[in-house]
Amino acid sequence: MRRPTLRRATWYGAWAAALLWLARVSLVPARPRGARLTGVSGVGPYYAGLRWSYGPGARPVSVIFDLEAGPAVGSATTDGEATEAEIPLGAAPSGRYHLTISATYRIAGFAHTIVIREEGVTPEGHAPPRSAV
Repeated sequence: MRRPTLRRATWYGAWAAALLWLARVSLVPARPRGARLTGVSGVGPYYAGLRWSYGPGARPVSVIFDLEAGPAVGSATTDGEATEAEIPLGAAPSGRYHLTISATYRIAGFAHTIVIREEGVTPEGHAPPRSAV
């Protein structure tokens, strides 16, 4: 292979790699991952702390978290740049929790929503004390 042909092939390969990377970060949604309940604070109202991260790709426009933990139910909405939030709860959470994450993206002018469900156990030691009546 002659040197100008090799140089041209190298440039084409570099441009192809750059275009593939651009397509990956702008057209493929970055899914929220690793969402977990990190703790509970307050004595009424209660607040559940959440933390999560994103995979590679385009960040969502908004993310809605719906939490159910025993008698406690709450919801919070964040923008796509946030990686932690607090959900206000009406009762003390206990036992297993169910977290539903709805991430909405705007990719190439179209709205796209991904729904993810996570489960876990309410962190021990962070649960507020129950009042004795």
